[in-house]
Amino acid sequence: MMSVSQQNEMVGAQSILQQTFNDSGITIANHATGGTSSSLQNELRGLDGNGAPYADRIKLSKASIVIESHTLNDALGGETIDDYRQYLVQWVVDVRAAGKVPVLEESGPVCDGDHPQLAAYVQAMDDAATQYNVALIAQYQYLLTVPNYCSHLNAGFYPDDAIYAIKAQREAAALTPIIKTLVGE
Repeated sequence: MMSVSQQNEMVGAQSILQQTFNDSGITIANHATGGTSSSLQNELRGLDGNGAPYADRIKLSKASIVIESHTLNDALGGETIDDYRQYLVQWVVDVRAAGKVPVLEESGPVCDGDHPQLAAYVQAMDDAATQYNVALIAQYQYLLTVPNYCSHLNAGFYPDDAIYAIKAQREAAALTPIIKTLVGE
């Protein structure tokens, strides 16, 4: 029986950052939608269940830093890796136009057999981060080094608390220098 982890990546990273900066006002909010319709293409078009097209929504967000982590479902919608690269560029442009700091976060690997092109999508994200000077939270290759990694995934897909803790540490480490810059440290 699967359940939602109460110690997910977002909760863990927020806790680490609050402790690091001694500031309980640091919050991380997750506005992602689940299911196979959750893709970068759908997010940009406003077809992800969150309302208007992304460029309009992000302008209204109170966030200073915006993290994009779509990769898992992007091949399922029929888009190509080249399409995905263009969606990443559009996302970066939209976030920067809204006056926010874009951050790209790789997916962790999955063991369900339904995502044979995931590594190529992760590489496209890495390339976009380099090309457009966007901070990257590198998860994919690191998580592949976790012993018996697939045993930490429910249904070959959903991370357990141990993997969420690793991802939270890596997310907080990547966000710390950005936050320091934003607060003038």
